[in-house]
Amino acid sequence: MSLNVLELLKSTIGQVKGEDFSDTPTSSPLDLDSINRITLIAEMENVFNINISDMDIEPETFESIDSLSSFVKGVIK
Repeated sequence: MSLNVLELLKSTIGQVKGEDFSDTPTSSPLDLDSINRITLIAEMENVFNINISDMDIEPETFESIDSLSSFVKGVIK
């Protein structure tokens, strides 16, 4: 599942930002603006079939694919 989470996140982030993230290192900064973050939250809810509360999200969550992956895995459990 963890590889699937990473691959799905890379694909989802790529769609949101309009860039190819397939070869992006998972620790690289994402540099998401506020609109990208809101869009990404909605897309992650759809892709992973999860509900994300505003209270659950910290700014650090959006720093990298690794931090997003950890967050998603925590919500899926």
